[in-house]
Amino acid sequence: MTTKVVKTIKQIALFSVLFLSILSCESDIENLGTNIVENGIFDTQKYDSELKAYNQNILKNRANGLGQYLLGVYKNDDFGKLEASIVTQLAPSGTIDFGIDPTIDAVILSIPYQATNLASTGEIPQYELDSVYGDQSIEFNLNVYELTAYLNTLDPADPINELEYFTDEIYTYNSTPLYSELFSPNANDTVLYVQRPEVILDFNTMQHDVDTIKLANALPSIKLPLNESYFTTRFLPNASILESTATFVEFFNGLYIEATESADPKASIMSLDLGGADVTIYYTNSILTDETITTTATDGTVTVVSETDYNGDGDFDEDDWPVRTKQSALFVFSGITTNTYTRDYTTPTNAVSVINNPNILNGDERLYLQGASGSFAIIDLFTSDDIEDLRNNDWLINEASLTFYVDQNSDTSIAPEQLLVYNYEENEQITDMFTEGPTEFGGLLVIDEDDKPLSYTINITDYVSNILKSTDPIEPSQLAVKVYNISDFPAGITDTEIKDFSWTPKGVVIHGNQSSDIDKRIKLEITYTELN
Repeated sequence: MTTKVVKTIKQIALFSVLFLSILSCESDIENLGTNIVENGIFDTQKYDSELKAYNQNILKNRANGLGQYLLGVYKNDDFGKLEASIVTQLAPSGTIDFGIDPTIDAVILSIPYQATNLASTGEIPQYELDSVYGDQSIEFNLNVYELTAYLNTLDPADPINELEYFTDEIYTYNSTPLYSELFSPNANDTVLYVQRPEVILDFNTMQHDVDTIKLANALPSIKLPLNESYFTTRFLPNASILESTATFVEFFNGLYIEATESADPKASIMSLDLGGADVTIYYTNSILTDETITTTATDGTVTVVSETDYNGDGDFDEDDWPVRTKQSALFVFSGITTNTYTRDYTTPTNAVSVINNPNILNGDERLYLQGASGSFAIIDLFTSDDIEDLRNNDWLINEASLTFYVDQNSDTSIAPEQLLVYNYEENEQITDMFTEGPTEFGGLLVIDEDDKPLSYTINITDYVSNILKSTDPIEPSQLAVKVYNISDFPAGITDTEIKDFSWTPKGVVIHGNQSSDIDKRIKLEITYTELN
């Protein structure tokens, strides 16, 4: 039975005891609090049930259609190295016409960071980057290539269904990079300057125009200058590619944005919202313009509106003069966007042996939990209990919880804020996520007095109650514990399936059921009441 039943029985018991006390007037009733009534009718006790938990490696996850995408390199002594790259198609935004005699000034790949505005000094905002894990001062290799593989939207083997892409996919690309540099995240990267050498502001000094470009919200962004010659050769002579998105995608398959380690793999990895990501071609073309602009009134009077000496010869009599004019063409991330993860547990790490060889029979000493196609743990409840004997007790289950203690000797720098327990066999949320709600369900990280990650506790009261009730019980299923990703939050009561993707690279090592520190072993604690 659940706490909800207990609350009803408490009310009945309270009424009964009060009625009897009025009749007898012999004793006072004490301790009628919000917990179980301590009056001899009920006896509240605790029961610790043994369980077994062991590690499981995640070989791949779904990688397209995500809320966010990872980019970068991160190495942890416990979990090894993770390299995350982005693959994406592009689509022209609006109608693009390169016009007469175009020349490309710059091609910029832009991806906004997730950032918080801390303060502003005058007109200069100060930002702190969010969702960046690791050492931001260490550079990693960042390369951008043209994809040579076409990304299908529909599954060729079953065209009525969309094609899914996974984190272990391998893509072909043009070996000549469009960009190749060392890179590290930069919170101050808020402004882009684009030189316009063919747009002359002053013919005497030959001063040319320079664009100063900021995002509308002034947030910092990744800005990668791509190879101008490539786009000049590929795009400008092929104006027909811009007639439709389908034509363009067939001509230009997309971009492969690859992150690999440099001298020091302990760099950083970023979680990016690609909703504002794009490639902009800044170009200059010729617009045929008269140097003298006039209007003619109905009575035939001609009025000079403007006179501009476009060629700097001192006269204003040129018609259809080719004025070099700055333009831009925007290509947004569209169609298929996906992630690739390259994991390396084989470098000397604490996780490699137990993740590849879990102790399925007895359970593991340590459990390695990491998001982003990392690892999780499977849990078997009541491994040493006779379930029928427990059911025959007919307990009223007040509370049942799983507690996971952090191994504080491990690297806790990327400990996640929350863990999730779910039904592994059915790949769905357990009852308590909905009956108790996400807050009461728990799983949040607890910090100790030294400000170190200590533990996580998850409430599975209703789930355990349904197992131990004497009539129509359910059978225990294997559970799993994983790093919580925001996509795990159910959209409604019918959204029970656990998503097969994660963009949270955080990880934590917790004590398993075989830990030498007995007090820190993973445990199922049941608080119950029985009628005397």
